[in-house]
Amino acid sequence: MDDTLLLIPGPTNLSKRVRDAMARPQLPHVGAEFYSTFKETVALARYVFKNEAGVQFVFTGSGTIGMESSVVSLVSRGDRTLTLINGYFGHRMLMLNEVHGAKADKLEFKGGSAADPDALRRQLRKSKYSTVFITHVDTSSSILNPVAELVEECEKAGAMSVVDSVCAVGGVPLDFDRLGADVVFTASQKALAGPPGAVLLAVSTRALEHMENRKSPIEGYYMNLLRWKPIMDDPKMYLATPATQVLLALRESLLEAKEEGIENRWERHRKLGEITRAKVAEWGQEFVAEEGHRADTVTSFWVEDGKAGQIQKNLESEHHVMVSRGIYDDKDRMIRIGHFGILQPDVLGKALGHMGDVMEETGASARPVAVAKRRNTR
Repeated sequence: MDDTLLLIPGPTNLSKRVRDAMARPQLPHVGAEFYSTFKETVALARYVFKNEAGVQFVFTGSGTIGMESSVVSLVSRGDRTLTLINGYFGHRMLMLNEVHGAKADKLEFKGGSAADPDALRRQLRKSKYSTVFITHVDTSSSILNPVAELVEECEKAGAMSVVDSVCAVGGVPLDFDRLGADVVFTASQKALAGPPGAVLLAVSTRALEHMENRKSPIEGYYMNLLRWKPIMDDPKMYLATPATQVLLALRESLLEAKEEGIENRWERHRKLGEITRAKVAEWGQEFVAEEGHRADTVTSFWVEDGKAGQIQKNLESEHHVMVSRGIYDDKDRMIRIGHFGILQPDVLGKALGHMGDVMEETGASARPVAVAKRRNTR
């Protein structure tokens, strides 16, 4: 397994430097070394988000913790919220709004299509929403949504905006201060190339003031961002025991991102995306995401029904390269390639060459009739 190249939509391969940080002797979370290290980690998180004006959060948890923290902290029971859906993770955000008592509406877009700012504008004119939930890159469909335009529509309507950027931060251009969103969250294990287990959030001062002035208290402990704010200011304070080794490793991955330069990292991911999309087109496969809205961090494409599992199995057993299948109903007919983190273009190119061989071996290359039929039945 050590030699397996992970081209899945997370987690990604880790550098030796990051792995070594996790292998250090256990560090106490109340000691001076962890205190100074954590302060640096928060500052580095600000750098990758380009967050100077807002509040930065880093704590232990998965990307879903970031998603649920945003809902719990911003939304009161009975609030009317809107979730934009064009993939699996939009459905998850909607479910969390419902679980926590929001009057949760959805604006759904057909499979493979990006969220439309004009459609959002029309919906925002119909109803008054407290918060709009947006996916930046949907990991299931590889759609890159036009977040700047979507957030702008929310601002015009006086609604707060929450952006799920789990599959984007570090690999897709994002400037939190210029974007104007109220919450943007990500996780450690994707484009930032850290281990799973840390969530990072950038929060606007407007959102923080909203949390402080809520009519009803935040119904949560661990996922209450107001409880985490004092710890971000002074990590010597205690809320819950952090996963110290995960956070030490995250610090190293964030240092690597800063040393590369965040703009340079975006550019490398752009090249990775171009390389992958060129290969998928060369194989004759149909992309899941519409042209012009395909992410530079993950690529999803259709294969003949029943072929996805064989492609995945053969690629790993023959070439030590792992890709992912689709989620739930799409698991037998979709392949998802994650191309982010520390991945270099030459390594990706070689792996995709092997994948092309496997596509040929399994007879999975697209046949025009099959592709046309699938378009008509989806």
